[in-house]
Amino acid sequence: MTRTEEETAAWPDEAFSRCRTLERRPRSPNVMPDVTEFLGRWNVPGASRRGARLRRSADGNINTVGLPGIHEADDLDPAHPQWRAAIEEGVWPLVDTLTTGAWRLATYDSCQGHAYGSPSLTPGWRRVGVLPRTRGEFAAAAAALCRSARAAAPDVPAPVRVVLSTCDLTCGRSGHAYPVLDLGLEPAAGAAVDAYFASLDAATEVLTARLLDRRPAPDEPCGCAGGGRRPAR
Repeated sequence: MTRTEEETAAWPDEAFSRCRTLERRPRSPNVMPDVTEFLGRWNVPGASRRGARLRRSADGNINTVGLPGIHEADDLDPAHPQWRAAIEEGVWPLVDTLTTGAWRLATYDSCQGHAYGSPSLTPGWRRVGVLPRTRGEFAAAAAALCRSARAAAPDVPAPVRVVLSTCDLTCGRSGHAYPVLDLGLEPAAGAAVDAYFASLDAATEVLTARLLDRRPAPDEPCGCAGGGRRPAR
C-alpha cells in the first residue's frame, strides 16, 4: 500500500473543514520505522511476526526498555501473539473496541495515562492513535469518532474531557507523513490531576459504550453544525 504526499495531505483538511470537534495537534516525536510494512502486516493476519520487546515500568508504561517517558515501542497488530500483553490495561477497552467489531481500524499507538511519582516527569493522558488506510477510511473514522465523542461528552465525569485530534505520523524509512487520528481523554479545564486520574476509568467506560453504539460508515457526516470550532467538551 503506497500513498503520495499529495494524496494524503488533503485528508485532514477535508475532515477539518466540516468538523467542529476535530483539532489539529502536532505530536513530536511521532515516528514509526516503516509504516507501509506495519500496515502490510496488519492487513495480512497470516504474515510472519517477530517477537516483541515488552518491558513494564513501575508506573505501568509498556515499551522496549520498561522506563517512564520513553516513546520507543515495538509496533504490533491484533494477529501478533503478544498483542494483548503490549497494550496497557487502562486503555485496553478503547483499543479493543476500535480494532474489532464494527470499527476494525488500525491503531498505531496507545497509552493508559500515567500520573508519575517523580516531579521531573509530566503526567501522560489516556489516548489511542488510529492510522487510517485510505482517504475514505480517514473520513469515515473521523466522522464516527466525532459522533462518539460528542455523544460521550455529557456523561463523562467532569474532571475529564474527550479530545479528537489529527496530526502526522512520519515513516522513518521513507520520510513520508501519514495523516492519523488521536482519540484522547484529557483533564477538563481547571481539573486537578488527581481528580482526572480518579475519574479516568469511569470516563473510559462511557466513551467505550458510545463507540460500541456507532461505526464508521461511508458518506455519513459527523453531525457537527457549520460555524466556529470548539472542542468535544
